[in-house]
Amino acid sequence: MVFILMLCHLFFTFKLRFIQRYTFKGIKYSFSPKQNGTEKGIGTYAAFAAALGTTIGPGNITGVAVAISGGGPGAVFWMWVCGLLAMPTKYAESYLALKYTQKRGDSEIGGTMVLLGRLGCRRTAVFWSVFCALGGLFMGAAVPSRSLASALPADDWLTGAFLAALLVLTVSCGLSGIARVSGLLVPVMSLGFLIASLAVIALDYRALPDAVGKILSGALSIKSAGAGALGAAVKHGITRGLYSNESGLGSGGILAAESGDKNIGMSALSAMTTTFWDTVVMCAVTGIMFVMSGADAGSDADMTVRGSFSSLPLGDWLLWVSMTLFVFATMIGWYYLAKRAIQYLTCKSGWYDIAFICAAFFGAVLPPALLWRAADTVNFAMLLPSVFVLFKMSGKIENINLYIRHK
Repeated sequence: MVFILMLCHLFFTFKLRFIQRYTFKGIKYSFSPKQNGTEKGIGTYAAFAAALGTTIGPGNITGVAVAISGGGPGAVFWMWVCGLLAMPTKYAESYLALKYTQKRGDSEIGGTMVLLGRLGCRRTAVFWSVFCALGGLFMGAAVPSRSLASALPADDWLTGAFLAALLVLTVSCGLSGIARVSGLLVPVMSLGFLIASLAVIALDYRALPDAVGKILSGALSIKSAGAGALGAAVKHGITRGLYSNESGLGSGGILAAESGDKNIGMSALSAMTTTFWDTVVMCAVTGIMFVMSGADAGSDADMTVRGSFSSLPLGDWLLWVSMTLFVFATMIGWYYLAKRAIQYLTCKSGWYDIAFICAAFFGAVLPPALLWRAADTVNFAMLLPSVFVLFKMSGKIENINLYIRHK
C-alpha cells in the first residue's frame, strides 16, 4: 500500500509541476471572504475545516511519538517529506470531485464513488461507498475513541459514553450544523495545540539546535527513513503507512466537493493545504518538541506523550483537552463524509447515525489491535479504486495557473 501511494504522490507531483509552491495561495484562499458561488454549498472555508478535522487527530500527538520510537529523530524529517509529496494527490482528488458532482436527493455530492460511476464502474462505486461508510465506523469513530480512552485517566466506558453523548448532540444539528461546528472548532484546537507546542519549545530553546541536528542527521539513516515513511501515518496514532493524511484514499474529495465553489482550481488548492497543516506543520512541530524532550529510538511512546506538556502550567489538562478536541473533530469530519457515501447508495441514511454513535461508544473498550486491523483493511479497500480513478482521469485536471489568473 505504501508503494502504491508513493508512486501516486510522485506522479502527481511531476504532472502538476510541483503545485506545492502554491501552498500559501491556497491558505490565503481558504480564509478569503470572496469565494465564488458558495450559495449551493457550505463554502470553501467550511469544507476546508471539515476536511482538516478528519486529518488532524490524536495521531498528531501519539503517532509522532510512535514514529520516533520506531526510527529515531530522523523519522520526523521523513514525515515532513512524505507530507509534502502527498499534497498534489490531495489536490488531484479534490479537483476531480469538485468538477464532477451528482445530484442525490436534495444534495449535490462528489467524490470517488461519483467518479467511478462516470467511468461506468458502478459496482466498484458501490464497493467504495460501502467501505467509506465502514471507514467512518472504524477510522472515524471506534479508533479515535480507543485512542482517547487510552490517554484519559478515566474509565473506558465513561469515555465512550461521553463521546457518544457529544455525537448525539452534534448529529442532531444536521450536516450544515456539523460544518459550522468544524469551522469553529478546528482552527481553535489546531492553533491552541500549536501555540502550546511552541511554548514548550521556547521554554527549552537551548536544546533546539541539538534537536534539529539529530533530526537531520538521523534522516540519513535507513532505519529512520523506513520508520519515517510509516510514521507519516500519524492521523490515527500509528506508523503503518503514508495514507494517514488520506491523500489518495478519496475521502478528502467528498468534503472538497461540498464547498460549492465555482473556482474549482482554487478550492482544490485550499483542500490541498489540509495535508500541509496536518503533516508538514503540526507533525513537524510536535516531533521537534518530542526530540527536545529526549525522545529517541526505543523510547516509550506513551511516556513521551504524557510528558510532552509537563513543563507548562496545567500541562496534563492541556494534553487531555487537546486529545479530546482532536478526537471529536476527527469524528464529526468522518461522519460528514461517510454520510455522503451512504447517500450515494440510498437517500435514507438515518440508520447510519445510530451505527456511528454505537461505534464511538464501544470503540472505547474494544482491543486496539482488532480496531486497527479492521481500519487497515478498510483503508486498503478504499485505496485501490481511488488511485485507479486518479490515474484514469488525470488528463481532466487543468493547469492551476488558469484558475490563479482569473480568481
